[in-house]
Amino acid sequence: MLVVLFFTTILLLYLLWSLDAQGRFHLPDILPHREAQVVVDVDGAIVPDAIVYGMGDGSFRIRNEKTAGIYRRSLSHLASLRGDSGVSVTEISEEQYTSSGKAYRSLTIHFAYRIPFAELCSHYDMPFSTGMSSIRSLDELAFSDASPESLFIADTRRGQYYRIHASGETDLYAAMIEGDNFSELPICYTIGDILGGDNQRLMPLMAESTLEPVRWHEESEDASLGIRHALLESLFGENLDFVRRITDHPGNVTYMYGYGQKTLTHQVDGVLEYKNEASDAKGGGFFGDLKTALTFAAAHGIWNGSGERDSRFSLAEADAASAGKQEGYRFSFRARLEEDPLYYEEGFPLTIEVLDGQVSYCRSDLIRAERTTASPQAREAHDPANVIARNYNHIYHTMSGNPLTVDQDVAFQYVVSALRDIRTGLVRIAGDEWLRPAWVVEVEGGRRFYFSLYEALPIGASR
Repeated sequence: MLVVLFFTTILLLYLLWSLDAQGRFHLPDILPHREAQVVVDVDGAIVPDAIVYGMGDGSFRIRNEKTAGIYRRSLSHLASLRGDSGVSVTEISEEQYTSSGKAYRSLTIHFAYRIPFAELCSHYDMPFSTGMSSIRSLDELAFSDASPESLFIADTRRGQYYRIHASGETDLYAAMIEGDNFSELPICYTIGDILGGDNQRLMPLMAESTLEPVRWHEESEDASLGIRHALLESLFGENLDFVRRITDHPGNVTYMYGYGQKTLTHQVDGVLEYKNEASDAKGGGFFGDLKTALTFAAAHGIWNGSGERDSRFSLAEADAASAGKQEGYRFSFRARLEEDPLYYEEGFPLTIEVLDGQVSYCRSDLIRAERTTASPQAREAHDPANVIARNYNHIYHTMSGNPLTVDQDVAFQYVVSALRDIRTGLVRIAGDEWLRPAWVVEVEGGRRFYFSLYEALPIGASR
């Protein structure tokens, strides 16, 4: 007993004297941490990137916000097929899939990441027939007047397309668009139709927006310190003797357990970065790993799983990750300011990697941004075709790394063929204390270029 008291006293003195230069530790902050029992909403984090309505005449309308409800509706129709003994699954060509969306009235649900199909069915308790076993993953769900009783599934990155055909006569397409008012959404055409070439990605003809600059600030020092303490408690739960504190010249503080098995770094710009050498365990798959990531964020005060912050975050990227024999996922989350997407010039507000069912990496770069006035009247944004026409040289030289003058038509066609997405949003540019309204232009490879929404001037780009 005396030995235990002796070492406990040493630990407390060590923490109070050297762990935090600001001297703000309290006794509850350094007692062994017992992870809070939190309930996280995995389904709430999975939100479609866009809903595309095909008009059947080569034109489209796009919804980039309030997409979750439509996705939930599609799952109910997928679930309804489980009791259909006559359901059939047919692999179709890319041309057939594209035609069903462009030449007919249609609704397509786009995700920015791939979801394993078998796991999706299992997660929502939808046992699928043997014929569906050929469907590995999806990033699109679609309904079309070309075959109203069918549901289309696509993994566009793998080039795999399927039609699930119900034996009944239920018009799934009509059921999906019932009560859905999309007449006010922006009119879009393919990039090839607007700018030439054969690029089948979509671009709005024009746009109106109420976006205005919004001042932002980092999480308060107290909030940031609270998150840091919560994470530190997890590190200290094993043995405080092996925790060291290292401060570099810029002022970044790193807490290290043992010989670097676990580290927590608090950067001077407010970024928190946690690394952990995960031990061998059983992986949870897409949904299990996502739940692990969300639970970790909620339990340690990074993302509390409820309230305002919870409503502002959704999954933006989900990539398979591995380290040696360990496997899992790296999840990145994007924020929204009310209904407006918030982009960072580089990176994401929150990234969490899960390997073999354990969090191996977490990076938190959270900010606060609040509108102080009511939304202004909508005004016309610079039309996106003109944004490209005015800036294709800038995009070309940045993408190619070639500063020399080239044939203008060659540069233009190069950029047009590389375009993958163009939409509006707020963007946080390095060194700027304002979130700027912008056209967000994504090109092949995932690189993004940002242009002022109303002036079409370059304001930033990802690396």
